[in-house]
Amino acid sequence: MADIQPIILAAGASSRFGACKLLLEHGGRTLLQHCVDKLVSLDLPTPLIVSGAWHAPLVDAHPGLDLRQNRDWRAGMGSSLAFGIRQLQADCEAALIVLADQPAVTGADIRSLLDTWKENRNIVCSFYENRRGVPAIFPRSVFAQLAILDGDRGARELLRGPRDDITSVPLASAVIDIDTPQDWKNFGESR
Repeated sequence: MADIQPIILAAGASSRFGACKLLLEHGGRTLLQHCVDKLVSLDLPTPLIVSGAWHAPLVDAHPGLDLRQNRDWRAGMGSSLAFGIRQLQADCEAALIVLADQPAVTGADIRSLLDTWKENRNIVCSFYENRRGVPAIFPRSVFAQLAILDGDRGARELLRGPRDDITSVPLASAVIDIDTPQDWKNFGESR
């Protein structure tokens, strides 16, 4: 699937966690490495990773990964998503946006999004907690909208607005999001 570029958003400060949560280890690998490994197992191009607050420690821990620092990461997830979109090659057909702090999302979950995208080539997003969210696949037709995002809402307005070109895929695993030490503890206890 060389026409779909995975982008991992990993730029936040982890302020509610109090440390770089993407360096947490589960099964001997960091959360970030787990995310990368899931994507690589699906025969996708090497993920582009948008880093920010913890750029240097992430590079030190993962010297072989394609980490690109969004120096405007403080502006929020929208800024990091826009930065990632602006890094794409001109022939890229779609961007698969994933968050490194959703550790319960599996390769099979991502595969279901990819299979749906192949069928319709529209926006394909996860559906959990009665709303649309990421992981999500955005076709080239919306890159211009994504490339100017700012603030902490990411693509929320685009995904949750009244559009007829969005296909939602139920993805209950996406509800697990590591934001606090308690979230991490709960995730570990559920495994």
